[in-house]
Amino acid sequence: FRQPVTVFLRALQETDHFEIRWFTQNSELDLCGHGTLAATYWLFCAGYGRSNRIFYHSRSGHLEAWRKGDVVQVALPAIDTTPADPMEYEAVQRCMNIQVKEIRKAYDDYVVVAENEHVVVNYVPDFRSIAQIDCRGVALTSLTDRDGALREFDFVSRFFSPRIAINEDQVCVSAHCKLYPYWAGLLGRTDLRALQASVSGGILEFSSSGGRVIVGGKAKLGVDR
Repeated sequence: FRQPVTVFLRALQETDHFEIRWFTQNSELDLCGHGTLAATYWLFCAGYGRSNRIFYHSRSGHLEAWRKGDVVQVALPAIDTTPADPMEYEAVQRCMNIQVKEIRKAYDDYVVVAENEHVVVNYVPDFRSIAQIDCRGVALTSLTDRDGALREFDFVSRFFSPRIAINEDQVCVSAHCKLYPYWAGLLGRTDLRALQASVSGGILEFSSSGGRVIVGGKAKLGVDR
């Protein structure tokens, strides 16, 4: 497959309940948000979800997804970040080869906060160097310029994970489980809109409920040849 992640579903006895698993070319993931959104969209197109809800059983626990108009939404665990220690900071900055405002650790990822959106959008990654960082992946992010080209978004990001055979993810929703709480806390708002500035690009809309990140996006069916 040419897509970075493949999703496997297994129907369970209870109506609209499914086991869900996510795989890259070389590993199984604990969580994949965009794969879950895509799987949910396919299930609705296939006639499942008569209650307008889909329930997943995964390595990350129970997940719930639903439709709201033409948008698919899923509730994912919010994951807090903490400041990287000095040794981690130095190692990540060296491998990224970039001047940063802040580096934070979040479970299996690092969050690298850049000075502005231009640094994020124009960054040229060295994947061999990034693969030396001891983590699943690195999210490079910044606020957007209120007067700039990306002003319709609250923050922008890119996600690099060469260690799991995804040099740059098109849209990494699971990384936003860490990015959203960070930016929502700094901005003092819960409803946020984000751009993942990969080649394909992706627009994500966020809110929160009960300690969960509610993420929504549009999907479409296609054939990967």
